[in-house]
Amino acid sequence: MKSGNKPEAGKVKVRIPKQNRIGKAQPDPTKSPRYYDPQTLKLLWGRAAGRCAMPDCRIELFVTEDNYDPVCVIGEMGHIAASSDAGPRANVEIDLRIRDKYENLILLCRNCHRKVDTLKQRYPHERLLEIKASHEAWVRTALPERGFTHLHWKVLKLHGDFPFDPTTIAEALSPDHEASVMQINVSATRDSWAAIQTSIQTQIHAMIESSDAVASRIAVFPLAPVSACIYAGHLLTNRLNIRGFQYHRDQATWAWPKDPPALTMPTVEESVKSVDPSAELFFLFELTAPIDAVELLEGTAGDRAVYRCSVPDRSTGWLKNKSQLDELARKAREMFEAAAICYPGSQRWHILYAGPAPGGVVVGQQLNPTMIPKVQLYEFQRPRHIPSITITPHDSSLTRWTLRNTAASV
Repeated sequence: MKSGNKPEAGKVKVRIPKQNRIGKAQPDPTKSPRYYDPQTLKLLWGRAAGRCAMPDCRIELFVTEDNYDPVCVIGEMGHIAASSDAGPRANVEIDLRIRDKYENLILLCRNCHRKVDTLKQRYPHERLLEIKASHEAWVRTALPERGFTHLHWKVLKLHGDFPFDPTTIAEALSPDHEASVMQINVSATRDSWAAIQTSIQTQIHAMIESSDAVASRIAVFPLAPVSACIYAGHLLTNRLNIRGFQYHRDQATWAWPKDPPALTMPTVEESVKSVDPSAELFFLFELTAPIDAVELLEGTAGDRAVYRCSVPDRSTGWLKNKSQLDELARKAREMFEAAAICYPGSQRWHILYAGPAPGGVVVGQQLNPTMIPKVQLYEFQRPRHIPSITITPHDSSLTRWTLRNTAASV
């Protein structure tokens, strides 16, 4: 049969696939057949709100120029574990039918899709799962028509001299959301501690007095000197519904990790005891670093007692879970109560704190104004601790409520 002529009768024309160099036709190992069922498409596009899931992008994936042009879709459904056995983040253990399901897909724009599939070391399987979950949490909280609970939180931001990134606050509160925001700026390099104390006291009292003492919820995001955190916690008291958050620098988020590694809890001991019920008391919180209080202790006239609250793995990354924060609050409360009973005549307490900022807030909350004398806080300035804020029982909002309610009943 000549080229271009029809095949002879009774013969079938056969398409011969292109041959590779060794003479055999082989499929592309990075390609695979794909099937997305309707349920998967609805979940993926709906929960992502039609936006790219990358936190530094989040553009809408539909482009409309005018009434005459069709809608242009620039979104792509990326695979977290590759759809083929040789693609980015491939996992041959995953069944082929599962690879095209919602759980293994992430909605991206074309640029971000190309980026995550090219930079495979920067965007491993686990990170893409976190990005997807964070984006869907952001959708539920940041977009007013989606997924709000009825719970509203007043947000209190304690901002020190370091940069404060608020972009993940909505994710941290999810599925609840913020009702209002107050920011208290604390700069120990610019202002005196007396001015800082007055500013914190004025603003927190104003926040509390405009709130329902029973129903209010206050979410605290602290990134400030520890003395400011402890004092703010004392003013807030443990009578209000307070939720504290830690900024996790490695993950650049305020949200608590969902599956933290093994956790260690603080323990308490009275390392130096006194027989004098009027002894001055020192409370050392050694959570991120050891505290050298020798100079302060030697400079104290009269008897003294020392309590220590510590963890075996002191480091700046110690606080990984809210349960550790809750346990620190319980240990601090028990320690303060025991000290008040053993040393009822003590006229001054001293708190030296080396720990995460939200831990300072919960420690301050446990300083019951009806049980404590004056409390001296300290700030570490190498090589020593210097006095910063002095707490008096009349500082607390709890004392003000008590006096106000007593006056109203007379």
